[in-house]
Amino acid sequence: MPVVTSRAAQEFAERVHDGALDRYGAPLLDHVCRVAAAVPREARVVAWLHEVFERTTVSVEQLRAAGVSATQIAAIELLTRDADAGTDDYEAHIEHIVQAPGRSGRLARIVKRADLDDRLRHEYASIGPRPPYRRALLRLGGVPRRPPPGSGDGSPGRKT
Repeated sequence: MPVVTSRAAQEFAERVHDGALDRYGAPLLDHVCRVAAAVPREARVVAWLHEVFERTTVSVEQLRAAGVSATQIAAIELLTRDADAGTDDYEAHIEHIVQAPGRSGRLARIVKRADLDDRLRHEYASIGPRPPYRRALLRLGGVPRRPPPGSGDGSPGRKT
């Protein structure tokens, strides 16, 4: 079975997330693109695909058929949670990622740190309650960054 490349994972993500909006009303692909750009090459496939189980009907079998490895799928599964879960569930989800063993756990932590950093840098006003991203990033060993002053949301946008 062929191994999926970062470019193929990007094309897959662009296809399945086309037109999708995140919970803040922004294009989901913009977030996915920023996360993929923020991780090292070894984690890029997982980064491109980190939203597929939460935001689409894509199955494990479809990812496997596309050449995504068992380790990468395990990392994506670690990153997937019920979007309607409460704060306690979110913190348990983060702890599960923190404690996950092996390469899939390491890939999930790399991508989750980039995901959280992006969420913190691109927060939107008046969206109501949100998960404790800052605390989660610290628990994962990351350091929250702030967008540069005067940069709006700091979004570079997605190249089309």
